[in-house]
Amino acid sequence: MKDNGTWGMRKRFADGKVTVPFGRFLGYDRGEYGNLVIKEERAKIVREIYGFFLQGRSPYQIAKMLTEKGIPTPGGKKIWGKAVVESILTSEKYKGDALLQKVYTTDFQEEKKNEGEVSQYYVEGNHEAIISPAVFDNVQVLMQSREKGNGRNSCVSIFSSKIRCVD
Repeated sequence: MKDNGTWGMRKRFADGKVTVPFGRFLGYDRGEYGNLVIKEERAKIVREIYGFFLQGRSPYQIAKMLTEKGIPTPGGKKIWGKAVVESILTSEKYKGDALLQKVYTTDFQEEKKNEGEVSQYYVEGNHEAIISPAVFDNVQVLMQSREKGNGRNSCVSIFSSKIRCVD
């Protein structure tokens, strides 16, 4: 029986039918036919997160600001974590696309990050975007430049990461 459910889910993915956990997805609601519909008052928060990041703030700083403003997380919690902000900044769904089957369920009923074990499907233009593809792409480039091991670029000012201590 489980195999039929798995096959059905993968068939929906292959057909480009997107399923989203609406209760934990900021900026969108479930539309009449189960599709993604922008919820403007929450979409504004998504745009602010992207804007703050492009202005040089870190995911940690953004999380702290949202917590201080009393804005609830996508899951309804009071305290934002940097990982929640990072997940918003890296989710292609905010530019209107959808990558399906990022995680999958193993034979032992565990959810596992998909690292090529099962097929993934990318659906472009699946729904209305909150963030333009150009803004999304700029954020991805900036996030990669800020990763540890890449010279640690904090982007707080134009002089950040220009002077380094020699050990």
